[in-house]
Amino acid sequence: MGRRGRQRSEKAQADAAEPSDRMARVHVSDETWAAFRSQLGVTPVSVGLGRLVERSVAQESRRSANDPEGVRVAIDDARTVASELASLIARLERSQQPGDVRPGRRFPSDR
Repeated sequence: MGRRGRQRSEKAQADAAEPSDRMARVHVSDETWAAFRSQLGVTPVSVGLGRLVERSVAQESRRSANDPEGVRVAIDDARTVASELASLIARLERSQQPGDVRPGRRFPSDR
């Protein structure tokens, strides 16, 4: 293969490795969209939506993993999600005021 052929092949491989843009409409209320945009800060909406898609695909992969490598990846991913949830729970529990709902309780009246 000549130099131009190699260059074309290398460019095609590089292009295939880059994520391509996808376009979709999102059906949510104006309030939900405004909250999402606000949470993103300076992050582009396309990046935020891409993260949501990746998380959804990972969730389905965890649920349907059945080969040894898929199960290993699913376990690692599930541990990451569990760690994120544990951090969220700890932060929320620290922010509770006296008299608020205690850990494991849904309502102050639950005893």
